Amino acid sequence: MKSLLPLTILVIFSAVFAAGCGPTYPKEKLKESIIEVCKKDYNLDVKVDTVGKTIAIYLPLENLIDFTFAITKEASEKINDVILSVSRVALSTDAGYDFYCIIAHDIRIPEIQIVIIKSVDDVKRFLLNDISRGDYSKRMLIDIRFSPQAQKERAIKEVFSKMNVDKKWQEDVLNDFFRSEPAALGDIGYWNGRFYIKDISMPEFLAEQIASRTRFAFREDKELADIFLVKSAKGSYFSRPGKGYFKFEILAEQKALEEARHAKVRNKVFEVTLNEAAKVLHAYRFEDFDQLEIMDQSDSRSLDVSRGDLESYRIKELSLNDILKGVASIPRAL
Repeated sequence: MKSLLPLTILVIFSAVFAAGCGPTYPKEKLKESIIEVCKKDYNLDVKVDTVGKTIAIYLPLENLIDFTFAITKEASEKINDVILSVSRVALSTDAGYDFYCIIAHDIRIPEIQIVIIKSVDDVKRFLLNDISRGDYSKRMLIDIRFSPQAQKERAIKEVFSKMNVDKKWQEDVLNDFFRSEPAALGDIGYWNGRFYIKDISMPEFLAEQIASRTRFAFREDKELADIFLVKSAKGSYFSRPGKGYFKFEILAEQKALEEARHAKVRNKVFEVTLNEAAKVLHAYRFEDFDQLEIMDQSDSRSLDVSRGDLESYRIKELSLNDILKGVASIPRAL
């Protein structure tokens, strides 16, 4: 996706200072304001909903992806226009929203969606030169995938069809049991005229961001890219009495089998994830956790690291070898 133009940055930057003189877009009219700005300035028709401190924007497009499943230039420009519109409103309102997500669908293939999630505070920090452009781009979550809700409903309806369930009962059952707020960020979407969104929390946003950065780090490093194919990287945050903990599940298959069998090479899965976690959690000054776990699913091993050890590793008081002493085999199910 193309980056924001200097004029775009200037417009949003002006909104930040305008907000100091009173909200340009009052909380009571936030949804209508986003819809109006998108229509008036870019002739884009969007739908808007909110939950908690999260704004969701649905953008239907005619040519979202090309035959290679890449975002088209035209779609990229329109998505960028919506990002600009939402940023302007979010930075000039008294509503106090923390996150916004944009859900774009290709109306030719509505099952395919792109979800972009941003932190409002990250936008402010970027405009104030508190974070670099490169870091800012890594802080947003971008995911292109089949709509989880569409897949769920298709599977349930196939079962209903085999059971010859009356259509009225089908809708009742779907509404009562299968159309609810998503449990995770990966389930966010829009399907059949309905938003499937959740109030995004900072820890789950950071967990997904670390997982995303880990995937990117493996692709960016040519040496690692020649050895590993990261098929999935999932980040989660769990609450428990006291403080919570992070869990990262990395499925990195070996391309170069002989070389990847060596423990030193295989430990790169832990090292890369550990580096990204230390960097992100420090950058956001997030301390509401006492432990993180990294699972190498391809090698059936896991690594537990305390928050104190993670910080000691970041400032080089502990070496990687010190940290890796916590690696253990994952018990296999019988």
